Amino acid sequence: MRREIFSPVLFVFMSFFLYPLSVPCQMKTDIDWPAFMKGQDMVWEELPLQWNEGAFCGNGQLGMMIYVNKKENTIVFHQGRLDVTDHRLAPDRKSSIGALGASVMYDFPRLDIGRMRLHPAGKIISGTMRQDLWNAEISGEIITDLGTISFTAFTPHDRMMNIVDVVSTEKKGAAPAGWRWDFFPGNPASPRIQTKPDQKKGKGYITNPKPKIDKTGDITVCVQSLIAGGDYATAWSEKRQRGSQRSILYTAIANEVPASGLSARVATRTILNASALSLNNLRARHQNWWHHYYQQSFLTIPDADIQSFYWIQLYKMGVSAREDGPAVDLFGPVFRISQWPGIWWNLNLQLTYWPFYESNHLDIAKSLLNLIDDQFDSLLENFRGPKLGDFAWAMHNYWLQYRYAGDWKLIGEKWVPKAVKVLAAYEAMMQRNADGKIELLPMGSPEFKSFTEFPNTNYNLAILHWLLNSLVTSSEKSHIHSDDIIKWKQMLADLVPYPVDENGLMIGSNQPFDLGHRHYSHLLALYPLFQLNPDSAASRNLAEKSLKHWLSMDQGKMLNGFSYTGAASLYAALGEGNASLQYLDTFIHGHGENGLLFPNTMYTESKGKNPTLETPLSAAASIMELLLQSWGHYIRIFPAVPDRWQEASFYHLRARGGFLVSAVRRQGKTQWVSVKSLSGETCQLKIPGWDGVVQISQGKQIPIVKIGKGEFRIDLKAGEEGVFSQDDKQVYAVVRPIREGVGIANYFGVKKGQQLPKDLSWPLPEYDWK
Repeated sequence: MRREIFSPVLFVFMSFFLYPLSVPCQMKTDIDWPAFMKGQDMVWEELPLQWNEGAFCGNGQLGMMIYVNKKENTIVFHQGRLDVTDHRLAPDRKSSIGALGASVMYDFPRLDIGRMRLHPAGKIISGTMRQDLWNAEISGEIITDLGTISFTAFTPHDRMMNIVDVVSTEKKGAAPAGWRWDFFPGNPASPRIQTKPDQKKGKGYITNPKPKIDKTGDITVCVQSLIAGGDYATAWSEKRQRGSQRSILYTAIANEVPASGLSARVATRTILNASALSLNNLRARHQNWWHHYYQQSFLTIPDADIQSFYWIQLYKMGVSAREDGPAVDLFGPVFRISQWPGIWWNLNLQLTYWPFYESNHLDIAKSLLNLIDDQFDSLLENFRGPKLGDFAWAMHNYWLQYRYAGDWKLIGEKWVPKAVKVLAAYEAMMQRNADGKIELLPMGSPEFKSFTEFPNTNYNLAILHWLLNSLVTSSEKSHIHSDDIIKWKQMLADLVPYPVDENGLMIGSNQPFDLGHRHYSHLLALYPLFQLNPDSAASRNLAEKSLKHWLSMDQGKMLNGFSYTGAASLYAALGEGNASLQYLDTFIHGHGENGLLFPNTMYTESKGKNPTLETPLSAAASIMELLLQSWGHYIRIFPAVPDRWQEASFYHLRARGGFLVSAVRRQGKTQWVSVKSLSGETCQLKIPGWDGVVQISQGKQIPIVKIGKGEFRIDLKAGEEGVFSQDDKQVYAVVRPIREGVGIANYFGVKKGQQLPKDLSWPLPEYDWK
């Protein structure tokens, strides 16, 4: 028997409690994970002939990019390790990031480790590859004029090494034809000095010494010493199987900087330990990690190519970040020479981590927190003054980590003390005007007019509004620095309004938005900070006007990849799913003038030369935001679904406050919603189209209050989970993949006739390492 009990409660408007009796319904999933993920794989029908087309793997610290060099007649396995940087000005540390006066261009840039090269016996003719996302493994078949070279390659998640398993059918006459491996060390000079050798700031740069290569037994080691002290090492060993044309290549990269003489021993030991185990053992442990990783959440949409793109970005996140690893820079572990050789703070770092939170991968997102915890004071000192907003914006990511965890205690203990120091740095940039209002001295708005400084930049005012509001809320919740709450509220009241004109938000009080510009930093008040509330008509009108003006300037000719993903997220925040999807489509399928998305979903600027990892990752965040958002005290279910997506489902996407949320949409309507509370924080849902809520899950009856149109408060305690529908009709709360829709499965990877017409790498002279 079903029953519904309504208890009236007086608010500003009428609301009610619902205590429905349970119906036999529990949320579950019906996902054949291997089969589903196979449909998302990247498939190469033609060989990748450069980094921009290659297949990649990694473990959050170490990785490689795989492609073919026809000129050399080699299969290239370009090695990378995220923490292999220089450390000038900080000889006692692994990196000089945060050291006073240190530059990412010359003092702590990423360094090129080098390339393992497989030389077939015959001439390479053609081939295919596949990136197996589910198992995080790459397979390839290279056809030569003497036969076929087949390989599988992966980066074990629990070992700092790359593994390549090779099988050959090549023959000369009746006899097997041998292949060989060699290692070509990377140039240990800063990539900036290699790509921009004539810049004044690089004058006097001294290149690190040439490497030394030695062999002991069947292990060869390349040691690269650094002028600042210490060294890193690459070791490799090929294990041939007797009586067959098969071998396994183990390549280990160790970085024990600032120590000297230790990296070679660590790399050698890594190979010895791994080669003592069976390949199946190594592969099984590796695959188990990845299978568990993927199943932390699920998302499916009726757009096969966008769905595949999303899952490739989740793979890329696992490739690029690990809990105990360094913060992710513009490359992740998959490195190549670029004029931007490290971490950038004025948008790139922030966007990189956005998809980690909602996709329920807070563990590996800790790598950013580790950097800020380790170097907070020195980083803050380096950012004081006009560029303070860049570091303060990164502190928003720090805050997001714990808001998605629903952990006010850690926000109070870890974020609040840092935020107070950031606020103090902002106070040094404040002045009172004649009306007693707080204004900001000239500060930057990223890249606008070559980093010209303007008073009262909306970039910094938005960050300052968020910082003060979050300090107030966080201190009220955690009771840390609570004596300052009155002061912070007064500062908020005294802040000068956002500078606006007839076109919306300006850059600063004396600078309109009057030229095409790729950054949307002047719009941060809407997204991601939500200091402009789209639920308010006035804020919404200002945001819409500002967004349209930004996108229309110079006919959009100055927009690049992250402009499109930013527009997608900004429109999603406004609930305009069709416009959001239009910009996602343009990014994923279009060909922008100022940035390129390649068949392997890597993105570059400068006509293919400079990778920036954050842009495609931020598109994954945009995709999730069409299905779930959490801001302004509400978890918003299907808040901006485009008309094209009449069906959509997700499982255990994470919402702020520590909630795991699942939902299914069919024929344009939300069928059911499941919410699990991890922290016991207040749960308020906003579900478009719902007039009421009925609990359809078994177990304890959960009090539900209607607080507005499509808005409900659900009294979940920590650890409790409920499944809800709009009425008490029979509902099967099952999440399963959508099997029909638009788009092409396995859309990514180089297809027939679609290889890039030329190599887009930096034209550098060959490095003479001997």
